[in-house]
Amino acid sequence: MKIQDQKIGGFLDSLASKSPTPGGGSAAAVTGAIAASLVEMVCNLTIGKKSYPEVQDEMIRIAERASELSAELLDLADRDCLAFEKVMEAGRTQDKDKVKAALLTAIEIPEKTAEYCENVRELAEIVAKLGNANALSDAMSAEHMAFAAIQSAQENIEINKKLLAKLQ
Repeated sequence: MKIQDQKIGGFLDSLASKSPTPGGGSAAAVTGAIAASLVEMVCNLTIGKKSYPEVQDEMIRIAERASELSAELLDLADRDCLAFEKVMEAGRTQDKDKVKAALLTAIEIPEKTAEYCENVRELAEIVAKLGNANALSDAMSAEHMAFAAIQSAQENIEINKKLLAKLQ
């Protein structure tokens, strides 16, 4: 079942299980998606408010982009699971070329996660400055969560790069 189709409790149970997937890469992507949803919420709390007429168009644009990023990050969470499963599968074959190819994919996905989460962090920074002041803590939470997701994705990139280097 896709991560986006799971109830949060089910996802957390899967994350806590002894199965290696989902793991840190998927958790980073889901965290980024949550941060993007918070950005979208702040935009929606700003759009249509009399106190913020000058930022309406920008909030609409940011809300749309945050929604796109949330969906893309949820997709990356699933792709991260599949990528690591392919690494494990390739490892069982002991075919260095298959392992290298699988590791390259397992590096590419958290790199994309980190990139998208940086986009979310930048959007959160904007809505923290321009959005509804009553939702400032939500915007700041989004920024912190996006940063944490970037750091988590980086950890996955680094471990996979170290594994790849051992095969060279």
